[in-house]
Amino acid sequence: MGRCLSDRLCYRAGVTPSFEQGPIRPPSEAHSLLVRVTRNCPWNRCAFCPVYKGQRPSNRETAEILADIDAMAAAAEALRRYARPDADPDDPFAACRVALRRGEVPPEAAQVALFLADGGRSVFLQDADPMSVPPAKLAAVVRRVRERFPGIERVTTYARAATLARRSPDGLREVREAGLTRVHVGLESGADAVLQRVAKGCTSEQAIAAGRKTLAAGFELCFYVMPGLGGRELSDEHARGTARVVRETAAAAAPERPLFVRLRTTAVSRGTPLDEARAAGRFELPDDVETAREIRSFLEALGDARLRLVSDHSLNLLPELEGDWPADRDRLFGVIDEFLGLPDDERAAFALGRRLGLYWTLDDRHDRRRRLAVEGTIAGYGDPGPAEILRAAAELRARCV
Repeated sequence: MGRCLSDRLCYRAGVTPSFEQGPIRPPSEAHSLLVRVTRNCPWNRCAFCPVYKGQRPSNRETAEILADIDAMAAAAEALRRYARPDADPDDPFAACRVALRRGEVPPEAAQVALFLADGGRSVFLQDADPMSVPPAKLAAVVRRVRERFPGIERVTTYARAATLARRSPDGLREVREAGLTRVHVGLESGADAVLQRVAKGCTSEQAIAAGRKTLAAGFELCFYVMPGLGGRELSDEHARGTARVVRETAAAAAPERPLFVRLRTTAVSRGTPLDEARAAGRFELPDDVETAREIRSFLEALGDARLRLVSDHSLNLLPELEGDWPADRDRLFGVIDEFLGLPDDERAAFALGRRLGLYWTLDDRHDRRRRLAVEGTIAGYGDPGPAEILRAAAELRARCV
């Protein structure tokens, strides 16, 4: 997917060059500049993941990536010309719409506009595993990003644990010294039986080695954990094994850079291997009550490991589960126990309301308008019991993937 000569010359004609963007990024990188280093996923076998299926992975040429960064900088310059001091802060695309109408930027400049509206603070390197490219190449990309956008505060990327485990300490330090600050890793589970069942492509020991090596190189590290991924059969093993990996990794984190653990509740997407396993009776997705109990078991098994817990995805039932562990232990347990202590019908109704977008936090149950909307939805299906409502809520999770 190289850029044609007309694309490279178009800036002279008054239109900034186009550039590539990949399909996904973490929720925490929603306002980041998105720089595509690799295409798709070099592993692409995880049973739960619907992204990249049927797509071939490839590494982009260094010159092509650097040209994209230059194109983003040109688009940013064009957008700044139309930025108004009295612009509506809730409309980050106002300047972009003007520049698009005048033919000065390509459509993908909308992400540049979002980046600028948020203060131009962060850059995210795509796609699934940019750390798989040679360290010198990735370092060159990071340096160009920081040269063209000197005001950024952080540069982050996804990485597979298996890739990081193979990287040399010197290679990791080279990229860190170039200015990459944070690495997002899909741990998913720390139980080897679960990792094998979902074809994750790494072991718990590799995950620990990767995490400790990444922290030792001076990076911030985010582990993504998927409550429910063990199904009903392996729920306890999933919770305990994941807590062990997190504990042993968190022990290597510097006091000023604690490990981040981000929750991503499991959903079964149509057409994935996990969906096929469920259809064949080899996987049973836990409902929201079972998943909340599993998260509680996970937290109990963390002991005094020091970390930052984050619940920043719409897949999660309880977005209030955010805080410093173990400092906020009592409050975090209180959130889970408040939900688990509700009567069966209220737990089920909250789960359904959350999946429908009618509830966000537990306190929203006390909003009469929201509550009536949830009750009306349930009444529309006759007289379903709590178990049936919880099954429906679990099915609705897939809409949030």
